[in-house]
Amino acid sequence: MSQFFIFAITLLFPFIAHSATYKPILNILAPIGVMSPKIISQFEEDNQCNVRIEFVGSRYEYESRLRAGLRNYDLVISDERILQRLFLQRQLRSLNEDVTFSANVAGKYPLQVKSRLNSDGRSYFTFLADPMGIAYNKKNFILKQTQPSWDWIISPDEIPYWRQRIYVSNFPKHQLLLALLATGKEITTASWFIPEPTLKWLQNLKLQSANIDYPLELAFLGNKIEAAVIFRSDYFRLKKVVPDLKFVVPSKVTYYDRIGIAIVSDTVQEALAQNFIKYLNIKKDSLIVNENYLSYNVLNYEGSATKNWVPYDDDIPIPRRIENILNDFYKK
Repeated sequence: MSQFFIFAITLLFPFIAHSATYKPILNILAPIGVMSPKIISQFEEDNQCNVRIEFVGSRYEYESRLRAGLRNYDLVISDERILQRLFLQRQLRSLNEDVTFSANVAGKYPLQVKSRLNSDGRSYFTFLADPMGIAYNKKNFILKQTQPSWDWIISPDEIPYWRQRIYVSNFPKHQLLLALLATGKEITTASWFIPEPTLKWLQNLKLQSANIDYPLELAFLGNKIEAAVIFRSDYFRLKKVVPDLKFVVPSKVTYYDRIGIAIVSDTVQEALAQNFIKYLNIKKDSLIVNENYLSYNVLNYEGSATKNWVPYDDDIPIPRRIENILNDFYKK
C-alpha cells in the first residue's frame, strides 16, 4: 500500500509543481513604442503574472482583431478616437470606480481635459499625448527663425521651396478641421456655409498640396514633398527612414491626440487588467519610449503652450449642407 502511495505521489508531483508555478497571462493589444519593457517586467514581478503584448501596424486593425476572436485580449491601448469607437460598439467595458482617478482633474494639466464621450473617466484611461505639427526636410531648406505657424503651409511666397510640395491628408474633412483651427473659426450643426477666411485658407492649401498615394517615407526620399502635416508619433516613425526631418508645433494652437487604455468586454483577467491600469496611473510619467509621445505634465512644448491645444476628433458631425459645399469645392 505504501509503495502504491509513493508511486501515486511521484506521478502527481509534476502536475502539482506546475500548478504551483502557474502565472496568469495578461494579453494586451497595443501600438509599438508606448511602454518600456522595464515597466512591463516590474508589473510582472509585482503581480506574479506574465504580460503578453501583441502589436498592431495600423489603427484600423483593432476592430478586426477583437472581432476575429483568435485570442482573448484583456486590454487595448490606442488613440482616443479608436477607444471611443470600440466603447460605443460595446467591445470595451467600464472601469471600476476605484480605477477612476481623482488625479485627472481638468485644470491641473491642460492635456488631461475630459473628452465628450468620457466625461466621467469610466470608459477608458488616457495617459499620453500626441500633438499635430509640421514635419519638413531640414536638409533642403532652413526655415526662418520665426514662431511656427499653420500659415507656413499656405504661403508659397514666404517659403517658395514648399510650393505644391506639402502633404496634408487628402480626406476633405481633415483639411476642413485644420483650416478651421488655423483661422480660429467654428462650424456648428446649424451652420449653412463655411466661413470665408476658412474657405480662402482651404483654397490656398489646395494649391500648395502634393497629391501622393504612397508612403510618406518614399515621398520624402524621392523629393516629391518637402513638408507634411502629421502627428508627432508619425514624425518619429518617419525619422527612422528619413533622418533629415525636423518637426515643429505651431506656437498659437494645434490639435493633439491622446493615447489611452481600456478593458476588453470579454476579458478573462478583469481583476489583473484593472490593476494594470492602476499601475499605469502611478507610472505614467515614466512610460515614454523613444519620445514618441508626451507626458500629461507638459505645459509648454518648444514654445507652444499646451493650454491652447485642442483635442482632435475627426468623428464630430458635419452638417450635410457643409459636406456638399466641401465636396463641390474639391471637385473643382
